[in-house]
Amino acid sequence: MCALTSRPPAQRGQQGQALGRSRGGFTTKIHAKADNSGDIIAFDLTGGQVSDTTRFETLLNIGPDITPRAALGDKGYSSKANRAAARARGIAPVIPHKANEKNRPAFFAKTLYKAHACQ
Repeated sequence: MCALTSRPPAQRGQQGQALGRSRGGFTTKIHAKADNSGDIIAFDLTGGQVSDTTRFETLLNIGPDITPRAALGDKGYSSKANRAAARARGIAPVIPHKANEKNRPAFFAKTLYKAHACQ
């Protein structure tokens, strides 16, 4: 007699495969976490329609168990919630503010932002 083993259902559709529609068509987006020299240490795959802002905390949580002094990101990661999440972990957020953001601070660490290797 043969014992039947249950297999997990095959993941179908866009969610299980990190595929989604965006302006460019059917795409995948790679959200990467890199060290100071620009080497990728962790990444997260999402569908192309997923906003960068929603993945910032995921990038802070994944990867090696280290606490960076600063988290650099482009304007796609700009939000009060993301800056607060970084500060709650003791990390200085270096994310430029969007032009339409209210209550933008006068100071921004422009020198530190320009020195990052992802440009």
